[in-house]
Amino acid sequence: MSSIDPHPHLEIRRTSEPAHDASKARNKSKSIPSEVTISINPPNKKRLFILFSFPLLFLLSIPFWWYTTSIERLSLPIQRIDELENIQIPNYRGKILFTADKDAFPTPSPGRAVFETNVILKALGKIVIEGVDGIYERHRPKKKRNWDLIYEGEDLNIEKTTPFRVHIRRFQYANNSFPLEPYVQPHETGLITGGIKPGTLVIPVHPDQVGDRFLKQHYKIALINSILSLYPPESPSIPLRALKYSPNITLSFVLLNEDASQGNYVRSWDIENAIQDHIIPHLEPLKDIFNFTIESQILYHAPLTFDPTLMKPTEQDSDEVKEAVEEAKMGDENAELIAKELIQREKEQFWQVSEEDMKIFVNSEKWSLDSGSTNNPVLRFLLYIPKEGHRPMRLATTDGAQSFLLPQFGSVHILNPPSLITFNSSYHLSIKNLKPTFHLFTQHLYSLLSLPKLYEKGKIHLPPNSSSQPFINKPKNEIWQIITYWQINQILNNRMKENIEESKKTLIGIKRLLIKIKEMKFGENVKNKIIGSIENLEKISNDNSPLENFIFSRDSINLANQAFFDPSMMGLLYFPDEHKFAIYTPLFAPIAVPLLIGLLKELISWKKKRNFKNKLKQLELEPKENVELDKEDIELKITDMNETIDPVESTILLEPEINVNKGRTLRSRSKG
Repeated sequence: MSSIDPHPHLEIRRTSEPAHDASKARNKSKSIPSEVTISINPPNKKRLFILFSFPLLFLLSIPFWWYTTSIERLSLPIQRIDELENIQIPNYRGKILFTADKDAFPTPSPGRAVFETNVILKALGKIVIEGVDGIYERHRPKKKRNWDLIYEGEDLNIEKTTPFRVHIRRFQYANNSFPLEPYVQPHETGLITGGIKPGTLVIPVHPDQVGDRFLKQHYKIALINSILSLYPPESPSIPLRALKYSPNITLSFVLLNEDASQGNYVRSWDIENAIQDHIIPHLEPLKDIFNFTIESQILYHAPLTFDPTLMKPTEQDSDEVKEAVEEAKMGDENAELIAKELIQREKEQFWQVSEEDMKIFVNSEKWSLDSGSTNNPVLRFLLYIPKEGHRPMRLATTDGAQSFLLPQFGSVHILNPPSLITFNSSYHLSIKNLKPTFHLFTQHLYSLLSLPKLYEKGKIHLPPNSSSQPFINKPKNEIWQIITYWQINQILNNRMKENIEESKKTLIGIKRLLIKIKEMKFGENVKNKIIGSIENLEKISNDNSPLENFIFSRDSINLANQAFFDPSMMGLLYFPDEHKFAIYTPLFAPIAVPLLIGLLKELISWKKKRNFKNKLKQLELEPKENVELDKEDIELKITDMNETIDPVESTILLEPEINVNKGRTLRSRSKG
């Protein structure tokens, strides 16, 4: 009887040892998940290097980004701009040369002293100055006289250079009744002239008036009224209808046919001669203030946006007709012609343009009024020719005017040519036909440029008629005479004051913008313009002439406007912080999120490793007995883990065993 082995599995283990080694070899050839992870993922150091390379690259690119996106902001002269508030408008004190004809004063009776003309003029001038000062003293608020009278022989340099002159003239064509009628000397042509410079204020006295006992008082009144009118202490303010100052202005003259296809239209006009005769003489004296560009065009289709109202003839004569008829009965030939024209107009029907329609008269959508000058302000003077079916066309005005003013735009004049028999006939407007129209255009030009008028009722009159003077043939109206230096002086003061105020407002506006908007660029070019504008304002003083002060103010406002509208400033004017976030967020958010998550994972892993290392250090520092016990526990745990039966290895495998001689058999093997 055979004995039974008490430990059969040990024997089985020994007998199956070679097969167990083969299984271990197969398991070693298969990689576990941790090994696969290690082989695929780089080491911790390499991962950290990759993660930190992106922020490092970003940090290295910050200087380049800062350089390319940085805003140049130089120091602004804020203190100098604030000091501009204290700048006073200069008040130039002019010198008026006072002269007179020797025979303009009465001859003293025998036995009385004979005085020279200069002595008489100085005594008269003293009375005039006292009268003007008294008027200004009573005025509220008080005003000061800004001129002085000088006399021949006192200062030759001033006598030659001063443009302001007053002359008392004994003139046989003057009005022989009081009060005296001062006028401004116009330009004279021909062989016979009066010898008085154009622009001189003339106090005419008739020879019959020289011996009057109150002549001295009449001289005083005429001198005070005329000088106060031509040389006011303060220039009147610029009206809103006038164009703001600009050194370059374009004048555009346009002839518009409502519909040339219906015939009887205007095909051409003598525009060059009309401008040369009516416009150029008034522009020449303004060459130091404005630079004018003149252009013209003809439009053959300019429809209205409204339909004018057909008005039936009136049965009763208007007050205007009655007044003209009454004047005609008194023998006035001009009144008779006017009365005939008014009566004819009253008896015919016409097309009326109401006051509301005047506001929309200019059809900017369909009228090609674009000027060749894009930057300069344009004043448009429109001559409108109604079509055959809308003639005669009239404006609903109380004075019967055929033109109206458009503030800061221009003016419109309606011309109704006579109807022709031939349908396809066309007109040519000669210089004679254009004379009334351009006379109105000249008046409108004065209003749109705020040019002071020379004549004032009761103070400055038209020159008296004279058979020896060529200007009697000129039309007697308030603008037939070209601009004098009295008017230019007022224009210079007006525009200088306007430019100074606008320049200060612009500079203060730039200062506020730069303080409020931190992203606005303020470079060297803009700074130089601002400093140049400030320096020009600081140069303005009472010691300069009106023209010099005006030039300083003009240059100041030009530089201030150039600085305000500089493209480098406007580029960042509307680029606030929220726009920056809107631009950079879509670019950096997709990159930043994975980087932050990766850094967070690495931080967590680093903390775990640090905790494990700290635990091992604590074990090493504990007593040896506890360490040995812990080590034994660790070894026991490792042994138990090694002795744990692998489910795969503990299964019974049936492997085929091939025997050439005996065939195929199955062999059972167990590993325990």
